[in-house]
Amino acid sequence: METDINNLLALPDISVIDGITVDGIQTDMITDFEGMYQKETGESITLHPADKDRLKLNAVANKLFQAYQCIDKGFRMNFLRYAYGDYLKHLGAQKRTFKQESKPAVTVLRFTLQEARAQATAIPAGKRATAGDNLFFATDDYAEIGAGSIYVDVHATCTQAGTIGNHYVPGQINGMMDKIPYIEKVENITESEGGSDEESDADFRERIFLAPSSYSTAGPEDAYIYWVKQYNSAAIGDVKVMSTEGGEVNIRVILTGGILPSEAFLSGLTDFLESSAVRPMTDKVIVSAPDVVEYDLDFTYYIGKSNKYNVETIQKAAEEAKDAYIAWQRMHIGVDINTDVLVEFLRAAGIKRAVIRKPSYTVVQDTEIAIVTNVSMIYGGLEDD
Repeated sequence: METDINNLLALPDISVIDGITVDGIQTDMITDFEGMYQKETGESITLHPADKDRLKLNAVANKLFQAYQCIDKGFRMNFLRYAYGDYLKHLGAQKRTFKQESKPAVTVLRFTLQEARAQATAIPAGKRATAGDNLFFATDDYAEIGAGSIYVDVHATCTQAGTIGNHYVPGQINGMMDKIPYIEKVENITESEGGSDEESDADFRERIFLAPSSYSTAGPEDAYIYWVKQYNSAAIGDVKVMSTEGGEVNIRVILTGGILPSEAFLSGLTDFLESSAVRPMTDKVIVSAPDVVEYDLDFTYYIGKSNKYNVETIQKAAEEAKDAYIAWQRMHIGVDINTDVLVEFLRAAGIKRAVIRKPSYTVVQDTEIAIVTNVSMIYGGLEDD
């Protein structure tokens, strides 16, 4: 799918004002003026740079060029590759695809009794918990702690949309805003995640590109990718869809920034895909996080002597290149661990060469994602070019 969208972005550039520049318009207008003046008066004239008539023509030429730019922009906004903002929204509407607004984070709250009771204890929907910072998570549905049980786990959603509700670690949300009889404590047992700001134009453009695959229920790979992104495009970093057995669809998801999705997020996505409007009746859909393949990163890099006056700048760029490689690796499901890619990042940062001790080339399956555990990056010094 990534290759397909790259093909869209790599299409030849188009314009209805090819070759028109402000200098060209000014030159044409001055030439026309001098020619018409000679035709009407029989006298030749040359408009010098400070001539008031030339200055007027230059001012008009600037306005005409701006008009040409507006015309060209209006033409290009008809095409998916170029459209942005409200123009892109209108292109999406033609395919019944609309830009996603910001969405709230989700987590799982555990409500615990003081002691087991002989009857069920109700946890009404909408009961709120907080980390004490005026941000609240409310239970999604009614739940009960069964007779003889101590606790129940309930999915909860942040009452405020956006990324603000992300990254509350387990146990951090532990204050009950709405008291519930017999409940001793509440705490989140999963890290909150899935909160996202308004969908970016790039993500929206990709969903519009995928939209034709969704005109029937899901089935083809592109259709399932479309519906997964339809759930929360801004929060989802990568999707892999596989089917190794008839009627069984295995979907692996990684969140933006390479974050592994929690049970709460996966449960919400599964419920969405289980909708009769999305899933064919014969498909069994399994949604999960990718399996983690851990690797160590250990290398030494060298800088050419011709860059001896830029060592600090290149060292900083090399550090950023290393971080960019690590982030790139953990945001792509099923991408092999290939240090040739790391070398490309480092070379772009300005280093001469790198000696990579770990990792070795490792095949990563479509159900897996590679995540670094230990990093050792050593500057080896200057070398002859």
